[in-house]
Amino acid sequence: MNNQDFLKILLLEDEGIQRAGIKALIKSAVPRAQIHEAFSYESAISKFEQIRFDIAFLDHDLKRQKTGLDVLKKIRELDFDTRSIMLSSCDDKRLIIACIEAGACGYIMKEMDANGLFERALETVFQGGIFLPASALRKEGNSPESSAGLTGSTVESLGIKGRRLETLYYLCQGLPNKKIAIKMGVSEETIRKDYNPPLFRLFGVARRTELMFEVSRREIVIPKPPSLDQAQR
Repeated sequence: MNNQDFLKILLLEDEGIQRAGIKALIKSAVPRAQIHEAFSYESAISKFEQIRFDIAFLDHDLKRQKTGLDVLKKIRELDFDTRSIMLSSCDDKRLIIACIEAGACGYIMKEMDANGLFERALETVFQGGIFLPASALRKEGNSPESSAGLTGSTVESLGIKGRRLETLYYLCQGLPNKKIAIKMGVSEETIRKDYNPPLFRLFGVARRTELMFEVSRREIVIPKPPSLDQAQR
């Protein structure tokens, strides 16, 4: 049985019809997952106070004063260990970067219905990858020619293992350095000075937001490190 079948998922979407459609797609991808619904900032936070979610799909525009990005920031403030993916109708690069910097580990356009793109985006997320809009990746500065040879890289081919793999896994979960340090039993300074820089150099980036864009561009799936699987048994 696939462990993903038992995921606890929060779906935050203010439009009932669209929420039902997205829920159906999620249910199709992970049939046995528990999907809980919310329609506002307040209802989402209330759900988080009751349930420990593995993944949250957060609609950005809630047609209210507070947005899905506010929910994401609150999740991080309360230190909930939830993998958060933003849903939006806006492909503005500044908003995408703001969401990634706030702790999102993916950004899916809600209008991606052509050729099953939304379903493919969900598949990427459930496999452990980072999904970002192609338009945003092109705007990041790499031409299709320069990035084409990078597509399909794996952590194995890049020689990422051990503590470096563990760090990359947590970075791509959207966790801040302080939370990563706690999970790995080291100081925050160790993460910032010793663990992050080698990964940034390997991917040719200067900071974590660029790292996540590059992981998405290369279509790299970051597996859970063996040490974490053993710790949870």
